[in-house]
Amino acid sequence: MTNTLASEYYQEELDFYTLILNTLSKKIKRYSSIRISSFLLGIFGFYFLSGTSIFWLSLYLVLFTAFFLLIVIKHGQSIDKKKETEIHIQILSNELKALGGHFSGFDGGAEFLDASHPYSNDLDLFGPESVFQMLNRTFSNRGKYFFAARLKTLESDAESILNRQEAIKELAKTPKWIHNFRVLGVLAFQKESSFSPDPNTLADNLNDWINRKAVFRSPFKLAQILLPLLSFLIFGLFVSGLISSTLFLLYLILNLGFTAFHSKRINRQHQELGKQSSTLFRFQQLYAFLENANFESAELVKIQKLFSCNQSTASNALKKLGKIMQAFDTRLNIIAWFILNYFFLWDIRQSMRLEAWKEKYNRLPEQTFSAIAKMEMLCSLAQFQYNRNDLVFPTIETNNFLIEGIQIGHPLISKEIRVDNDILFSFEGQFLIITGANMAGKSTFLRAMGVNLVLALIGAPVCAKEFKTSILYPFTSIKTSDSLSTNQSYFYAELLRLQQIIESLKTKKHHFIILDEILKGTNSKDKEQGSKALVKKLLTLNAVGIIATHDLQLAELSKSFPENVKTACFEVEIKDEQLVFDYQLRTGVSQN
Repeated sequence: MTNTLASEYYQEELDFYTLILNTLSKKIKRYSSIRISSFLLGIFGFYFLSGTSIFWLSLYLVLFTAFFLLIVIKHGQSIDKKKETEIHIQILSNELKALGGHFSGFDGGAEFLDASHPYSNDLDLFGPESVFQMLNRTFSNRGKYFFAARLKTLESDAESILNRQEAIKELAKTPKWIHNFRVLGVLAFQKESSFSPDPNTLADNLNDWINRKAVFRSPFKLAQILLPLLSFLIFGLFVSGLISSTLFLLYLILNLGFTAFHSKRINRQHQELGKQSSTLFRFQQLYAFLENANFESAELVKIQKLFSCNQSTASNALKKLGKIMQAFDTRLNIIAWFILNYFFLWDIRQSMRLEAWKEKYNRLPEQTFSAIAKMEMLCSLAQFQYNRNDLVFPTIETNNFLIEGIQIGHPLISKEIRVDNDILFSFEGQFLIITGANMAGKSTFLRAMGVNLVLALIGAPVCAKEFKTSILYPFTSIKTSDSLSTNQSYFYAELLRLQQIIESLKTKKHHFIILDEILKGTNSKDKEQGSKALVKKLLTLNAVGIIATHDLQLAELSKSFPENVKTACFEVEIKDEQLVFDYQLRTGVSQN
């Protein structure tokens, strides 16, 4: 199951970043020592030179301050680099563990557990030791929710599935790129939890800010042209002595008063800009990384285009916002505020620049966060493809109905201990009834079939030697449970589940039905009669699927419907007073 090349790559990278981490740790300790010692020496030097001239004392203070600030900056940069290196190491360590079948380092998406869903609960798609935990490499809330939604809805368009396959194949060839993308993503979204676990909160906050109604509209556009011209004219007349100081002072008060009158709105804009821009600037590196990638597949090119907005890239848009922020910050200096607002109507001018920027790039947060979420899912599936050597991309059949799997296995079970089996459905209205003892492998095979069908219909590789499928969605009844809160018995819950399947089939939706031990909650006679009636009903609806059962009488339906009902079994043997399971699917009905 494990790709040896992947194991070697992760280990080499881990050794490399571990060496960097050790070097940075030593450097940080050295900078800490230099900061402390230089501070103490600085105090001693100031005391020693305190009796000298102002010139030498001032020169000393300037040089000492410059040196100390340099050390502080270098120290901070080393700490930031160490944090980034630790993320590299964590990602690589988790991937090495994943190669050994340990996925505890990844989020299993327990919040997506849903017993009422057509298949996700029965197939263990979410929760601890789930399919999602095996696949998930997302780093944002939106990415996680987007990926989970794709697993729960599946694709209905063959072209979309094939495009995603091509994107995954392309990304799987560039493990270093995926790794760097994930590191930048973790750095960008590491403070997301401070907003909310809701996947849309971060984007919603930015959208609310960026789409807020503009305040400084048309009259101010005229004012920002006329008032600076008038200010220069008045100032020139005052310097030339053509107007009195009283008249100049009166104009000065009126001019600055115009800006001051709007100071409450301007201060609010400045404060919000500081808060929101600090959030956006965290994504600048990630944006640039995605913009500069050389993609070939249609899906990846399409996603990359989402980082363009009004003939500019997202990273360049943030650079422009940074310049507006710098210009805004000059107003914090009282002298600069006085001069700039008198001559250039500075505060209002920058407010208008900001509002123009927001109008031009109002779709940027939603557009880019959606693109990143899509890329997170594709990189998760590409990592899955890169890590394994027991996967294949399925063929999507669009002309004729077909489900054919050769050596299908469950992707959560190691290839070294897994037993793979074949399956074939060549037309609709066909059921396979599988008999066998407990622990013989029936339920595992049902889940393997369901999980691989889900993977196939999201564009992912599947765990098989060969897999072909038409587009049809799993609908399962494997882990039905009772409910005390709704006064619902196990048997009634099972009947409701079966009714859901039948009603969905009546809408002409294409499903692959997977049932494990029908009507477990009733007596043997009712179970036999009810099960046979259910299968006959499913056949009239032209359904297709697998039924696992201990009831050998159900297999008798193959005699009544020889073209539509086939039988297969998992056998068990007793050797040296021990049960022996080979987990090999055979044709026919179980004899043991």
